[in-house]
Amino acid sequence: MNNTTQQNPHTQTQTVLDQSRTAPLRAYAQWVVGSPSLAALAKHEFLTGLCAAWPGALGYWLRRRTYRYLFARTGTAAIIGRNVTIRGAKKIVLGAGVSIDDNVVLDARGPNGRIEIGDGVLISRNTIIRARNGIIRIGAGSDIGANCLLATDQRLILGRQVLVAAYTYLCAGGNHAYHRTDIPMIEQGFTCKGGTSIEDDVWIGAHSTVLDGVTIGHGTILGAHSLANRDIPPYVIAWGQPATLRRSRNGDGSASAGDNS
Repeated sequence: MNNTTQQNPHTQTQTVLDQSRTAPLRAYAQWVVGSPSLAALAKHEFLTGLCAAWPGALGYWLRRRTYRYLFARTGTAAIIGRNVTIRGAKKIVLGAGVSIDDNVVLDARGPNGRIEIGDGVLISRNTIIRARNGIIRIGAGSDIGANCLLATDQRLILGRQVLVAAYTYLCAGGNHAYHRTDIPMIEQGFTCKGGTSIEDDVWIGAHSTVLDGVTIGHGTILGAHSLANRDIPPYVIAWGQPATLRRSRNGDGSASAGDNS
């Protein structure tokens, strides 16, 4: 897939802030709620300020009852932990039975930023989910471990019942262009390969990285500390840096060590 070059998302954010220096509160509102509306900002600040840090069962109950007024849509029986950071709440959809642990960041930024979390998904503590003018979709029944980073400027799609272990980095887009030497790299935009797809029933081991443009096939296992920089077919076990096919899960010997086809 050919690379494409787009404006740097950091520059986009800086431009919004620069254009709003005469109205910094509206710039902050644009960043936090995805709109310059001061009324929307006031509601967001009131509800999160009142409920975000409240401990115990009462805190869970308060957030369940009040945070539904922040998001684009919230399914029944959603559980939201303490000190969850929410940016662009009206661009975030939570399915039924979603569990979001303490200190998670949900960040849907930019006019096309959107996060969709399916039914029964678990997001463990300290994980960051950041859709910066792109879309992140997590399929029903998936489990995202602690201290992960899911980030896109394009498209990051996780299927149903995906397991992502702790400290994993899933990247879709946002690689800085660097071909010119007369201007800083931060001003050169970024390259993308069309986004990243993790198909249904995939298990990604701890401390792994999946890069832009990669598809991990249905039912595949990616071992811990792996770097996936190319597509991995369905129903295989792969690991390494870069990830190399080791064997098939079907027991037919179709994937052998060193086979990257």
